[in-house]
Amino acid sequence: MRSSRLAALILLGGAVAAGLTIDAADEDASTGDGGGPLIEAGVAMPAANPADTLSSTWYCAAGSATEDGLADHVVLILNPTDADRRAAVTALRGTIAPRPVAVAEDAGGDTTTTTVPPESTTTTVIEPPPAATAVEVPAHSLVRVALRDLVDAPLAGAVVEVDGGEVSVEHEITGEGGRATAPCSTTAAAEWSFPWGVTQRGSRELLVFMNPFPDDATIDVELATDEGPRESLRFQGFVVPGRSVVGAFVEQDTRRAHVSAHVHVGSGRVVVDRIQTFDGTDGVREGLTLGLGAPTAAETWMFPDGEVGSGRSEQIVVFNPTDEVAEVEVEVRLDDPESNEVPEPYELTIPPSGFSIVGLDQPDEGAPEGAPRRVPDDVPFSVFVRSLNQVPVTAERVTTLQEPSRTLGIGATLGSPLAAPTWFFPGGGATEERHERLIVLNADDEQAVTFSVTAYLDGEQVPIEGLQDLEVPAGGRRAVRLRDHIEAREAVPTVVVADGPVVVERWLARLDGRGLSQSMGIPLDEDVLVPDPLGG
Repeated sequence: MRSSRLAALILLGGAVAAGLTIDAADEDASTGDGGGPLIEAGVAMPAANPADTLSSTWYCAAGSATEDGLADHVVLILNPTDADRRAAVTALRGTIAPRPVAVAEDAGGDTTTTTVPPESTTTTVIEPPPAATAVEVPAHSLVRVALRDLVDAPLAGAVVEVDGGEVSVEHEITGEGGRATAPCSTTAAAEWSFPWGVTQRGSRELLVFMNPFPDDATIDVELATDEGPRESLRFQGFVVPGRSVVGAFVEQDTRRAHVSAHVHVGSGRVVVDRIQTFDGTDGVREGLTLGLGAPTAAETWMFPDGEVGSGRSEQIVVFNPTDEVAEVEVEVRLDDPESNEVPEPYELTIPPSGFSIVGLDQPDEGAPEGAPRRVPDDVPFSVFVRSLNQVPVTAERVTTLQEPSRTLGIGATLGSPLAAPTWFFPGGGATEERHERLIVLNADDEQAVTFSVTAYLDGEQVPIEGLQDLEVPAGGRRAVRLRDHIEAREAVPTVVVADGPVVVERWLARLDGRGLSQSMGIPLDEDVLVPDPLGG
């Protein structure tokens, strides 16, 4: 498997809009220690460049930029440094691909093919994007850029080019299902996988393909469902025109309770986001999620936040994008292990291009009625997903909230394949209605770490009182609620700095209403640790 990253040379002032070619540098992802994939911050997951870097580039793919659009798209740029920065924001117009019109199923029911009308093309010709917009990003400040102020299009992505490092970029979408916030990408890649997805009645899965380069890109998409593989002809040689965004609703190709998607780029490089929505038809799930696919499979994925009970259910979905069988262990680490029993790990055998789902709130298959569940209710935990045979996988956690929870909604996030001392969160807020938690997982199983949280408010760097020098035990986790330590504010960009390798996740929820958004933070690409899957 291969992944790519833009070359370091970035020409501010509209390189993308001007049509200059920016090459993606190939990197062999199979040259990591032990023969596994190469896990690099900025490629395996979004990461901020160090402060002394001359430039950095971010790609925000999914969202709309028109009145009453499906997901109003806003870009969030955080500059926590002491120096003013300037960003060039190029909005890329996009469209939704035509619906396929013919469906044929073979006698065995194992494969479904869909086609597009002969008179139709896979995508629509899109006008060149406008010139880049210069955006001043003062020191210690957050700047919001609404893409509908730059273009009018049913879909719109953004390329954000910054004249320095240590800047982080997220994006936010708002639609009928609520609001979701997630990091933008720092790589355009040749592979993307989405372990989870739902296309059954009452749900919609929109894959959004962004091509920031002048030349067209062609892609193939493989779908793995709970009823076997599904092949869509429109996703074979699917064209994403240069400097454009194209979305496709997966439920138009297959209606299933579960769909894993694996994107292969035949020519060019793309960024792929997913918007997943639920309208409450099933009586359980309602809301929307936003998130990137995984451009690189890894042997370890870490999830700091977890809990079941009181209306909260969780699944860990593991997808195997390789041609080999993956032997995988899912370890649940309960808080206060001295008081709580240590659950036995879940053991999974995942075939090539297959997936496995672990319902953490469900009893073990075959367990006698009334037997205690492996993961007890109302005990917080973290989760580690590890490949035991050096076959890399991708892993995603899905959280569903329903009554009696004070929040109704659904959240989904990939785990983190690495740990680092510094994590950025441009989005977020702490009000009476909006609840934000930061969950810090200590990736060191031998030593405790301490961490501090700093906010950036009105151009000032503000250490948050009560959130300084907090300790996390070896291999443990700690959660903090911002509203307990700061006055109510709709926007509270934060940075978490620890004295050792940690993974930090953010929980955003609308109290007494609908809306949940979960995501990993954005690590700084310094002192990064890639854990040994067999060392824990």
